[in-house]
Amino acid sequence: MTQVLTPAQIKSICQAILESGKQYALRKRKPVSLMYSYYGTEYLGAAHGLSSILQMLLSYYEYLQPADQELVWQSVDFLMDQEQNSNWAPELGETIERENELVHWCHGAPGIAYMFAKAYLVSKKPQYLDSCIQCGELTWQKGLLKKGPGICHGVAGSAYVFLLLYRLTGNSKYIYRAQRFAEFLFTEEFKAGSRALESVYSLFEGFSGTVCFLVDLLQPNQAEFPLFSVFV
Repeated sequence: MTQVLTPAQIKSICQAILESGKQYALRKRKPVSLMYSYYGTEYLGAAHGLSSILQMLLSYYEYLQPADQELVWQSVDFLMDQEQNSNWAPELGETIERENELVHWCHGAPGIAYMFAKAYLVSKKPQYLDSCIQCGELTWQKGLLKKGPGICHGVAGSAYVFLLLYRLTGNSKYIYRAQRFAEFLFTEEFKAGSRALESVYSLFEGFSGTVCFLVDLLQPNQAEFPLFSVFV
């Protein structure tokens, strides 16, 4: 395998991420060890927020100093405590209003599930797997979205959670759920009620990510959300 980054470069990047999060949390007096903002908003979700940053740090856990590893776990547990009825608001301190609840990969449980999955794989602590399973249950209840077929805020992005849970647990019910979401993509109900795509071939908003999901459905033992692996 070709080495893209040296261990020294990886350590340097991780350290820059950690320092940024520490300094921001300290400067803004946040009740969490690591915090970040994107265009002035303290997002929690996978697309722009804390959960995916923590997931990436956990992916390079062995490159972190013990003190920094502890900061990451403190932040993971803080994020767990922000749960509201098995979901997470888009930004820190926000209360979820049911009529505006977001259950997408980009904002909410379907994306935050990956951070808990990685936390479980690194630590083997069952509470993280339990949180990941809760995310999947909410997605099964509310994940048939009207914003298109894509993986950012569409049906395929929700369905990927079931493939993740299948790989974590081996429970075939998650294959069943992923298949039902896939079938929904081809129904007249979905076509009539879904928002028109602006970026038809986009990986995250268009059909490219949806094709990745459908291919992964054929090989669920190897399924990975594009560019967002928790199994390496």
